[in-house]
Amino acid sequence: MVLKSMNQSLSHTPIPFSIWALGAVSYFMKISATIIFSLSPLFVTQVLGASPFMLGVLEGFIEAISLFTRIFAGIISDIIHKRKSIIAVGYVLALISRPMLALATNISSVFFGRAFDRIGNGLDATPRDALVGDLAPPHIKGACYGLRESLSRAGSFTGSLMAVLLLWLTQNNYSLVFWIGSIPTALALILLLAYVKDPVSEKYTHKKSAHKLTLQDILHLPLLFWLILLLSGLFMISNFSGAFLLLKADQIGLELHLVPLVYVVQNIATASTAYPVGYLSDKLGRRSMMAVGILLVIFSDLFLANGSSIFIVLGGVLLWGIQMGISQSILPVLLADTCPQNFRGTGFGLFHLVNGICLIIANSLAGWVWSTSGPAWMFYTSAFIAAFSALVLPFIHKQSRKKSD
Repeated sequence: MVLKSMNQSLSHTPIPFSIWALGAVSYFMKISATIIFSLSPLFVTQVLGASPFMLGVLEGFIEAISLFTRIFAGIISDIIHKRKSIIAVGYVLALISRPMLALATNISSVFFGRAFDRIGNGLDATPRDALVGDLAPPHIKGACYGLRESLSRAGSFTGSLMAVLLLWLTQNNYSLVFWIGSIPTALALILLLAYVKDPVSEKYTHKKSAHKLTLQDILHLPLLFWLILLLSGLFMISNFSGAFLLLKADQIGLELHLVPLVYVVQNIATASTAYPVGYLSDKLGRRSMMAVGILLVIFSDLFLANGSSIFIVLGGVLLWGIQMGISQSILPVLLADTCPQNFRGTGFGLFHLVNGICLIIANSLAGWVWSTSGPAWMFYTSAFIAAFSALVLPFIHKQSRKKSD
C-alpha cells in the first residue's frame, strides 16, 4: 500500500524507462554477485581452512581493488563522456571471473577470481551511480536512486535464496554453483546494451570539443560535497563486510546450508526500505533519513553483539538491512545533489575511493577485533564508530536538495 500510494503521487512525473531498465540490470547483476559473495566466505573458511582474520584481510583488499577501480572509472566516464560503455566492460570482466572462482583450489586462486569480479564491479558502480543522476528528473532524484537500490537489493534477496537452494541441490558443490552464477551476469549485460540510454554520451556526440577535466575543477567542488565525503567515509568504517554476519550465524550453530538465509533477511529489509526512503528524502530532506540510518547501525550492533540465539541475530541482521536501505540510497543522492553533471563521474569516483579506503580499515579492523577480543567487541566497535560519524550531520545543510544540472 505504501509503495502504491507513492507511485500514485509520482504519477505526474514518471520515473524514466532507462532508470527502470538500469534497475533491472542491477537486479540480475546482484543475483549473480550475491551467489558468489554469500558463498565465497564459507568456501574460504570451511573448505580452504582460512581464519577469520585472513578472511577479513582478503575481503578488505578485494573491496579496496573495487573501490580504487571506481575512481578510475568515474574520471574516464567524465573525460570520454560515456558511462554505459564502461559499465559493459565491467560486466564482461565479472562474467569472466565466475569460471575462475569455479576452478579455484586455494586462497590465491580465490583472490584472483574475486579480484576480477570486483574490478568489474568497480567499473560498473561509479558510472552507474552517475548515470542515475544523469537520467533522474531533479525533483524525484531520491525516488530514482531509491528505486534502483530497491531493485538491486531485490536481486540480492533472490540471489540469497538461490544460493541456499543451489547449495542444497548440489550438496555443497561450490564449483557448480559458481558456474551457475554466471548466467544472470550475461542477462544483465544484454539488458544494459539493449535498453539503457546514456544521456551524457548523447549530449556530447555532436560537440567537437568539451571542457577538459582538471585538478582545479575537482578542488573547487562545493564544500558540501567534501562534507558528504567525510560523513560517508566515517560511516563506512562502521560497515564491516557482510561476511561477518555469516560468521556470526555460523557461530551460533545455524546449519551450513541455511547460513545464506542471513542475506535473505538482510536484503528483504534493504529492498523494502530503499525506495520509500528515497521518496521521503525528496519530501522531508536527506539529513534526517541519514540520522535514522546511523541510529539503526547502533541498535543492530547491540543485537548482534549480545545475540545468543538465531532469532536475536536475525533481528540484528534485519536492522542492519534497514540501515543499508537508508544509507545506500541517501549517501549517493546527497552526492548527486552537490555534483554538476559534467563532473559527476569524478565525484562518485572520489566517493567510492574514500569508501574503499575506509572499507579496508573496517574489514581489517573487524577481522582483528573478532580474532583477538571476540565477536561482541567487533560489533561494539562498529556501533561506536557509527555514533562518531553522526557528528558530521549538523554541518550537512537541510537545503542540500538543489538542482545540479
